[in-house]
Amino acid sequence: MWKKIDPVPVLKMLAACMLASLLAACSLLPAEEPPLAPPLVEPVKQNIVTVEVRRGTLEQTVRGSGVLEPYDLRYHSFKAGGGRIKEVFVRRGQEVKAGDPLVQLELEGLDLELKYKALNLEKAKLELEQAKANMNPDEMRVKLIQLDIAQAEYDLVKERLDNKLLKAERDGVVTFVTNKEPPDMVNAYETLVVVADTSKLHVILTKNDSNWASAVKVGMDAVLAWRGQTFAGKVVQTPGSAPSTDDTRLLELYARSVYIEPETLPEGVNMGDVVDVTIVTDRRENTLVIPANALRTFASRNYVQVMDGERVFEADVEIGIRTASELEILSGVEEGQQIILR
Repeated sequence: MWKKIDPVPVLKMLAACMLASLLAACSLLPAEEPPLAPPLVEPVKQNIVTVEVRRGTLEQTVRGSGVLEPYDLRYHSFKAGGGRIKEVFVRRGQEVKAGDPLVQLELEGLDLELKYKALNLEKAKLELEQAKANMNPDEMRVKLIQLDIAQAEYDLVKERLDNKLLKAERDGVVTFVTNKEPPDMVNAYETLVVVADTSKLHVILTKNDSNWASAVKVGMDAVLAWRGQTFAGKVVQTPGSAPSTDDTRLLELYARSVYIEPETLPEGVNMGDVVDVTIVTDRRENTLVIPANALRTFASRNYVQVMDGERVFEADVEIGIRTASELEILSGVEEGQQIILR
């Protein structure tokens, strides 16, 4: 007869055998090595450069290269009317005297017409003399009126003829001559020749930007340098103080130029020489100064980073005048504080 067996002890024995087999198998595998610790990396030290807030003098300047040009210029043009050029008598750089011919226009028959008027004038004079000899008052009165008419006609034609010749108004040197040639047409009030007094020179500083001279005012001092020699000058004209003129060329020049009158000129300097110009537009003494690269901006905020021992904090600052490398601090930091450069 089959004996009934309790299944629980059997299952426990099977489980124990399986566990023993697994343990035996695991004992044949090599032992695992412990994981390596990550290497220790020394953190990079941040290189912080600071500078001390100091007191000093700050100058805001305008610099450039100016040209020595004549102070007194005479612009010559035909006022009574234009015409065709017959001859140009001068060239640039030529010395002229007052009254010398500059440009001749075509006469358009005025020379011949003047001769006829001169003939009529002489006839009127003779007829008046004959009337005086005849002692006829009525005839004398008529001949006198005719003489007045003949004289007026002669003067009118002579004036028209004279207006065809452009003459120098002063002694000087020709600095500009029109590039027009015979038989080109010229208009009334068109500048054809410029004559300059080269004994009086001033410095003209011109730049393309029309706003570059906004800080320059009449009366400001200027330092001028030519071939290693330094001499003083004073601003006498700015774009804002330029005189009105109908000459569009001058208007354009005035809008971009500052005129400086030297106190004295070095020996040997000539018209057209280039002069280094420095104009101090603002100067602050004993003011707080920091390098320009210490300032930080965000939107409309100006601030600096201040290092106080191991502590760093931000300080809002108010800026005064600036130069290319430095700027003035009106408030926000104190003298001697260390600020961080960017």
